[in-house]
Amino acid sequence: MRLRHPRLATAFAGVALIAALAGCSSSTAAEQSPDGAADAVADAVAEGTFAKDESTIVFATLPDHEGADQDAEPIAEWIGAITGKEVEFFPATDYTAVVQGLASGQIDVAQISAFTYYQAQAAGAQIEPIGAQITEEGAAAGYYSVAIANPAWDGSTIEDFADEPVCFVNPTSTSGRAIPASQLKAAGVEVAPENVLAPEGGSHDLNALKVAEGAECMVGFAQDIDADPLIEAGDLVEVDRYLVPAAPIAMQSALPQDVKDALVDEIAGSTQETLTAHGIELNEFLKTSWFGFEGVDDAYYDSIRTVCEEVADEVEACQA
Repeated sequence: MRLRHPRLATAFAGVALIAALAGCSSSTAAEQSPDGAADAVADAVAEGTFAKDESTIVFATLPDHEGADQDAEPIAEWIGAITGKEVEFFPATDYTAVVQGLASGQIDVAQISAFTYYQAQAAGAQIEPIGAQITEEGAAAGYYSVAIANPAWDGSTIEDFADEPVCFVNPTSTSGRAIPASQLKAAGVEVAPENVLAPEGGSHDLNALKVAEGAECMVGFAQDIDADPLIEAGDLVEVDRYLVPAAPIAMQSALPQDVKDALVDEIAGSTQETLTAHGIELNEFLKTSWFGFEGVDDAYYDSIRTVCEEVADEVEACQA
């Protein structure tokens, strides 16, 4: 998907062009399905052959819920307005593709999770946070990992997760895997490997639905934005919740200093009104789940590094 400031260009045409730049023939790119084209771009990023130039910012977001890339389109347009550059939207198919893209320097700016930020740095990425996402109006940056259960579950505390199949999110998710592993360990709960489950696609919304269905697991974890609506509807019950460092929007340290300064000046301390002042229309996701970015530095994510030291044996992604 190719995004141009100030208007978004046609999605599939942009993907085809990116694939062509990455070394695919135009006929092959044209014949690919959108998912196939996205896979080709992900492969190109991992291999370091993703083509871009100094007039382009490559932007990525995590596929942590259905429609994540569409939800982030106004952010991409905003980055174009700030920098005056063309923005290429990298269509990530999984978390690992974003980690690889950041580590290889092929992705310039990314809206990611705290754990993905940690993992990308562990993989060699030279990145730094621009800001941390605010998910509640008037609140500080940060969100919650929610321990959830099916209403028919006969337990009541996280200690009761012992010996249960537990639905976690993607292995590199902060609130769906790293923080839960840390909290389970603190509670003295060891989840057997055969009881560590994750939905296909590894997203928070799918994980919450799996627990609500109760077929594969009666308990699990999801971020608050996906868990809370189902809790309010009575489809899930809350067992506990844990504060998580806010998801960062991060940039390559090697970007030109004037570009970095412009991004920090505009994004750190931003609000919804900052976007609308540029004439950028907020979509439903940004209206209800995004209220700006708080300025933070790299040390803000030290708690994730500490968590990974604690649970490296349980969470393979912490061993990067």
